[in-house]
Amino acid sequence: MDNYTAAPDDDDYDVFISDVPKNDDNEVEPPPCDRYMAQVLSAQQVLPFCGTLLVAGLLGNSLFVFVLVKYKGLKYVEKTYFLNLAISKMCFLLFLPFWFHTALERRSANEPLCWVFAGLRSVGVFSEALFNTLLIMQRYVVFFHVRWLSPAFRTMPGTVITSVLMWVVAFLVTLPEYVLYQPQMGFQEDQWCSLSRSHFLPADETFWKHFLTLKMNILVLVFPLLVFVFCYVRMRNQQRFRESPPDLSRLPFALTALFLLMWAPYNIVLFLSAFKEHFSLHDCKGIYRLDKSVQVTEIVAIALCCLTPLLCVFRNRTLRRYLCRRLLWCKDTSPQPSEGSDPGTSRQDEVHSTEM
Repeated sequence: MDNYTAAPDDDDYDVFISDVPKNDDNEVEPPPCDRYMAQVLSAQQVLPFCGTLLVAGLLGNSLFVFVLVKYKGLKYVEKTYFLNLAISKMCFLLFLPFWFHTALERRSANEPLCWVFAGLRSVGVFSEALFNTLLIMQRYVVFFHVRWLSPAFRTMPGTVITSVLMWVVAFLVTLPEYVLYQPQMGFQEDQWCSLSRSHFLPADETFWKHFLTLKMNILVLVFPLLVFVFCYVRMRNQQRFRESPPDLSRLPFALTALFLLMWAPYNIVLFLSAFKEHFSLHDCKGIYRLDKSVQVTEIVAIALCCLTPLLCVFRNRTLRRYLCRRLLWCKDTSPQPSEGSDPGTSRQDEVHSTEM
């Protein structure tokens, strides 16, 4: 006896074929993750922590700028780079109050301020990376007496021109964020300014997501890291560098190392989020974890704005002396530094700096 079942006639049943969404490669797309579309971290959760960072960051960087301009004077090239570095951090911090307000009030994302502040945050991050790199390059040029780079890094006119060019570059590399910015979808399909996903990835197209992610990783992580490793390794091999005071000659390296340490987790998570299909992280649970990691690592990076002024104070005895004598009215019996001494510049290197 043959074991088989006769197939039913075509009239015995109906087949309903629904339209299945497919992508460009004719692969079936996964269903939408409705349960994970809510904002991972609400503004109420991060408001106390980020509010403290905002106040501390603005006070610390404002005090640092005040000391540089009022008491020390911008006579040396390194001071100009320190000033621009503090301004770039304040540009990044200016986004936080707007984020709190829009997240709590659920204001419409059509407001131009949402577009402006999202780009302002990108400008702050890119300019901070550029000026950290310039500080290391300036230290390298002064240490090895690189003649062909001396006009840009050892003269005041060249320093001003270089600083302006760095701000122009920071704005130019942020143009894709301005052009491609789209409001994010919040609850009940309403559009509002949210940080549930990064504003560094404003576009939905896969190509632009990959492009913006690679740009962010190269400018903020890879390029400063390569400059840091190259300059530090070459200078460390010199006996003069090893014998120099650590709180003076190595301050630019300490600032850049802290910058890379605080922004590396965010860049790695951002890379995984943009290329999640290649790492098998495109399921609902993986998307939720990536979105949460983006927010957490970004909050960690925000803390950098508060730590940099503290690092400058603890690593620089001259700056500590100025703060104590000028602002806290301490009695300083030690020899007073000259008005031209530079935070982060040793006495041996000061002879190579050029006054305005």
